[in-house]
Amino acid sequence: MRWLIPIGFYFFYWGVCFLCTGTDQKNLAGLRSYPQDVQDCVRKNARLAGRVPKEKSMPAILAGNLLLFTVVFSAIGLAFRGALGLNGYWPAFWYFLAFGEGLGLFDLVVIDLLWWRSAKRVRFSFLPEKERYQNPEKHVGSFVRGIPLFAAVAALTAGIVTAL
Repeated sequence: MRWLIPIGFYFFYWGVCFLCTGTDQKNLAGLRSYPQDVQDCVRKNARLAGRVPKEKSMPAILAGNLLLFTVVFSAIGLAFRGALGLNGYWPAFWYFLAFGEGLGLFDLVVIDLLWWRSAKRVRFSFLPEKERYQNPEKHVGSFVRGIPLFAAVAALTAGIVTAL
């Protein structure tokens, strides 16, 4: 049970990623994760340029992810506290640290490097060439930024789960 929840969550997360791609409009929402040359082409495209989402600052992105994953992990921790053996701060911290870092690794390896770079559904209709999407720089950068982020999420979540 202890590891079934994270593994189930990882595949749920992948499903959300899958559902949030497939059309130019859906792909625009995740534009910041595309290689820079693809982003530049999209911003210059007459049909899509006006629909490109406003860029967010890195602190705003990190704060949003900190809040999102703290809430989601806390809900999981509170719902399954007994079954997961989260009977103190440190057991909860280590569990959610492994959960979060595992999610980051799953996102990098399975979703980004294996699926995303090869999936036709993430490509923009006017840029169908697979080669344009192969640069892993944005994905690796997100993974690296996620390491301290998920440590902070684990610390906050452990505090919430043990305090409530």
